[in-house]
Amino acid sequence: MQFDSGDCIFKEGERGELMYILLKGAVDLKMKVEGGEAVLKTVDTANEFFGEMALLDDRPRSASAVATRLTQVLAVDQATFENMILSNGKFALKIIKVLAERIRRSNDQVSDLIETGPRERIARSMADFALNHGERIHDGSMKVNLEAMKAWINNHIGVPLDEVEAAVFRLIKMETIAWAATSLKTKECVNLPEAFVKQYDRRTQT
Repeated sequence: MQFDSGDCIFKEGERGELMYILLKGAVDLKMKVEGGEAVLKTVDTANEFFGEMALLDDRPRSASAVATRLTQVLAVDQATFENMILSNGKFALKIIKVLAERIRRSNDQVSDLIETGPRERIARSMADFALNHGERIHDGSMKVNLEAMKAWINNHIGVPLDEVEAAVFRLIKMETIAWAATSLKTKECVNLPEAFVKQYDRRTQT
């Protein structure tokens, strides 16, 4: 099966009769949240699978899957899925490992929502964006495009853009982060200090 960028492979809330194995391309798994949608995971590695939970628990889809570029997938139905688990020990072990990792990540996300306020969630997302999409400069800071970061945070944690912008400008006013030297006039990019990124890096908090 082939999907173009923006095509919906399946929708949150619908009944699932198929799981999918990625052959090439990329897929965002999105969940509806207040103020928009949050990207739970991006599937972009060949042979990675998604949509299996609907086959395991026979419940409606918990998220939507949307292709983010030209994408090819292999669709697997319930009978084939069960046969793969029963006849292929390596596949069954991979399913167990994936489920365990998803449970851990879900627990982290729930803890994040319960234990932290909007400002800290935004700061953590800023660090996530910088580590994945930023440019490290000479002093160890991460240079990021402001508009791209705001859109990414809005998309990933569902915080409205005006709240993200207010939080970013608050940090600039406090001199916690700063405008990039190349953007003092254009206001296109900001620098996130190395200490800020380390403080809010989720990987150091698990």
